[in-house]
Amino acid sequence: MPILLFLLDTSASMNQRTYLGTTYLDVAKGAVEVFMKLRARDPASRGDRYMLVTFDDPPYGVKVISN
Repeated sequence: MPILLFLLDTSASMNQRTYLGTTYLDVAKGAVEVFMKLRARDPASRGDRYMLVTFDDPPYGVKVISN
């Protein structure tokens, strides 16, 4: 049962805009979303567990833990 950890920088610098007008944080969120959608197609992902952690002060950095 793999545990997949996503560690996201949520500092003010992530509000910087790309040349497309989206923020770096939006790009990071999109990357996680695309990964999870692609991973869900794989039958081996059935037992996957996910964690979302940010750089907030403990214990507020842990955002999501899925079974």
